[in-house]
Amino acid sequence: MSEKKKAWVYTRIDAPEDVSGSLKHQDQNLTTYAEHMGWEIVGHSQDLESGCNMKRPGLQDMTNAVITGAVEVIVISNPSRISRCVRDINAYAETLQTYGVEAYSPERGKIEELCATILAEDGMLQEPKLFN
Repeated sequence: MSEKKKAWVYTRIDAPEDVSGSLKHQDQNLTTYAEHMGWEIVGHSQDLESGCNMKRPGLQDMTNAVITGAVEVIVISNPSRISRCVRDINAYAETLQTYGVEAYSPERGKIEELCATILAEDGMLQEPKLFN
C-alpha cells in the first residue's frame, strides 16, 4: 500500500471577523474532501484578509509547508482563496509547480492550472490598481 499524500487545508474570507462561521464551514468541507481522497492532513491555516494581500499569516504558513516539502497537496475551496490578483496567482502557481505540489478543490478536483483564467471564468479577478 502506498503512503498517503500529505495535504494542507487553507481557508480565507475577506472580512475582519467571521460572524457567520464561513471559515469553519470552509474548513469542514475541505477537511471532509481531503479525508475522502485518502490524504493525511498535516496542517490547516486561515486568513481573514483581502485576497490581494499575499503577506497573510495563514498563506505564509502554507507556503512554508510547500517550500520545506512538508506537503504534496494544497486543498482550497477555489483559486481566489490564494489571490484575486493576476500577478500573485501566477507567481503562486509557479511556486507550487517548482516544489511539485498540486492544488485541489471539492468543486474542481485537481486544479490543472492555478491561473488567472480560472479566476476570470469565475468573475473573481481583480487587476492591481495603478492609480487611485
